[in-house]
Amino acid sequence: MRRPEVLLFKSRSLASKVTGSTPPLGLLYIAAALRERLNAGVRVIDANLEADPLKALRDAVRSARPDVVGISALTAEAFLAHAAAAAVKAESPGTPVVMGGPHPSSDPDLALKDPNIDAAVIGEGEDTFTELARLIAEEGPGWKKPELLRAVDGLAYAAEGKTWASKPRAPIEDLDALPFPAWDLIDYKRYWTRGSMASAGIRPYLTMFTSRGCPYRCVYCHQLFGKTFRARSPESVAEETARLMKMGAGDIEILDDIANFKQDRFDRILELLLERGLHPALSFPNAIRADLMQEHSIDLLKRVGVGEVSVAVETASGRLQALLGKNLSLEKVTRTINLLADRRIFTRGFFMLGFPTETEEELRSTISFAHSSRLHLALFFTPNPFRNTGLYDMFAKAGKLPKDAGTIDYEYYGSPFNASEVPDARYRLLYRWAYYGFYLNPLRALRIARDRPSVADIPVRAWKLLRNVVSFRRLKETAA
Repeated sequence: MRRPEVLLFKSRSLASKVTGSTPPLGLLYIAAALRERLNAGVRVIDANLEADPLKALRDAVRSARPDVVGISALTAEAFLAHAAAAAVKAESPGTPVVMGGPHPSSDPDLALKDPNIDAAVIGEGEDTFTELARLIAEEGPGWKKPELLRAVDGLAYAAEGKTWASKPRAPIEDLDALPFPAWDLIDYKRYWTRGSMASAGIRPYLTMFTSRGCPYRCVYCHQLFGKTFRARSPESVAEETARLMKMGAGDIEILDDIANFKQDRFDRILELLLERGLHPALSFPNAIRADLMQEHSIDLLKRVGVGEVSVAVETASGRLQALLGKNLSLEKVTRTINLLADRRIFTRGFFMLGFPTETEEELRSTISFAHSSRLHLALFFTPNPFRNTGLYDMFAKAGKLPKDAGTIDYEYYGSPFNASEVPDARYRLLYRWAYYGFYLNPLRALRIARDRPSVADIPVRAWKLLRNVVSFRRLKETAA
């Protein structure tokens, strides 16, 4: 088999309210697997780093003539992803285009309606995409035969006017066997001049997965990594930490769904970092499971170094906690928030307002919980009913599925999907109060200024946050 050439493109949202950017870690893992297993030549393009991402993509296709182009996208990034697929086909009609990431994994039918998409990777991509790239390199133009595609687990493809799927790919059990991400393929220091997924400020940072999967059954989760918790060894995590710090990263963002699911392992990682004299500022932008966190673990985290800890509360309603499958102990969450606050660890909370069947009393109880907490930051989201999730089914049952919504509406901030029992006008008022009531608290402002890991960009971030909230709500009111 000849050496395949692969071009990987990370799509981004063209209208995102999210001001930060983070390296395309998933693509860097896939790139590393392609090089290790196929000796492939790989190039990675991140749309966030390009003034004209489609031009950069066309230029790369023209110069490299890749055997296959992989495009990764969240649902809110799908518009650019499909434009990117069209750009590839316009430049080189015979080049296979494969889409991966949460968008095709949650809705392969929608992704494959685009004739420019030849196949979609469902779930984890290292094994599936590498196997598909091998098939393309070996078979040439005949790679799209259904009998060949059916043999690649974890794949969806269009044929005879229908979407077909091969057998689901088994989750990767031995995460230590994966090569470390191919950081040399991107100019990672460019991310140090802008914000990230965390709120810890503009600083030299890199990202890491220490585990994949989450065993909880929250109905809003798209389950990209499945429901089986799989963890890297503490030794592997400590070794990668040392490598990232040698690359200049003083801060490391842990992107796990639930990094502290196994507390003994979580503690052992921190102990190994201490034993090796490694003191990165660790942040957890995707949140820890707050009701599992132990006081001694927080003490270890403080000793190692911490930038920011996020806790995902979602709702203060016990009824909704059970309905959503979150089943969080709010009493334990409050205890964890207080333990973090006692140690002056910068902490933000995630909340959702507007679930199907949610009453005004329940919505107000969530806002009250946030306002009375010792959190430094609170982010309030509108639930996104991604396809093939339990939340989508809840929206459908309540007759609240959004009409005429495009993929770009499935944003982190300001998605237009109030499905609660509260009328839209009243909901918008309460949504504004959630933010204003939280941040217009002088004591909280003092704690933010005192405990924030990086204070230089506080004015800029505060202005952007208020501007985004106000501008979006005004836009909604005008549309109404």
